[in-house]
Amino acid sequence: MTSVRYAKVPELVLILAVPSPADRAALTRPLARARPAPVTNGDWRGWLARRLGRADLAQQPPAHVAAGCDSKPAGAWFATPVSLVAALDHVRMAPDGCVALTPEETAQLSADFEQRLGEAGAGAARLALQPAGAEGFLLAGLLASAHTHDPARVLGADIGAWLPQGQGAGPLRRLGSEIEMWLHEHPLARALRRRGAPPVTALWLWGGGAAVAAPAAPEPLAPWPRGFGADSWLRGLWRAAGESLAGPGETFASVNVAPDRDTVVVVRGAAQFESHWLAPALEALAARQLRGVQLVIDERVFRFSRFDLVKPWRRAVEWTVPA
Repeated sequence: MTSVRYAKVPELVLILAVPSPADRAALTRPLARARPAPVTNGDWRGWLARRLGRADLAQQPPAHVAAGCDSKPAGAWFATPVSLVAALDHVRMAPDGCVALTPEETAQLSADFEQRLGEAGAGAARLALQPAGAEGFLLAGLLASAHTHDPARVLGADIGAWLPQGQGAGPLRRLGSEIEMWLHEHPLARALRRRGAPPVTALWLWGGGAAVAAPAAPEPLAPWPRGFGADSWLRGLWRAAGESLAGPGETFASVNVAPDRDTVVVVRGAAQFESHWLAPALEALAARQLRGVQLVIDERVFRFSRFDLVKPWRRAVEWTVPA
């Protein structure tokens, strides 16, 4: 995205929110032509919100944006289904540990949670799980404040250093332990085994906390980009601008980039991301159908222009992933 408005040739921003080891390996050489830069001021969500002129939302807890900041959500957190594996002296998140549930599984887990753990809220508040797209669930009613992490950054890692931290982390950790015990005996495990999915052993609580005092919302960027993805945070950002997402965005061909508006796509759990997304996007860039391509992975943004496509290969990209 740039500050240029009504550009005749659009720009494409791809955000690979959950890169698999196979995706990283396939992207190593193509990204050697790109111009990398660090993502500052948080993760891809803060970066994107600022790029679109919504610094006010970049500062808010992601779960608040997903829930709708105007509704002043009380104790809103993401609760992402994850698969944890016990090692000899620690617990790790499985490499494919962010588990996508079917709509039926999501509805069943929400109902069972309210029946079993709904009374665990502080005071008169009740805890409730609401479906939240790619993030799994929004947990409402948990009044706590702690520093947390997107589970996509913890895949394959020892979770010890990534658990909630800070003075207000106690309620999150206690509820997390109760959820693990509840899921240990839940019939969902059998349904997941039948379809070959990893077991859901926990709900990773993250992205909530106290709202942040932020400047007033600016005038929306015009024209606002077309957006694709299943993230509830992305949907909340578009909703705050008075827009709707254009669809899930399954491949580059399904997006059908518009000639007069930039396009933003958040991709999660993609198989063959390089062949389904980056390669055809760079072909469109070479054909002058795009003025630029930006790819955000982890805390780095890789920028391509047509001039980058004709440069010699640079040094191969090295990935730093949690240990």
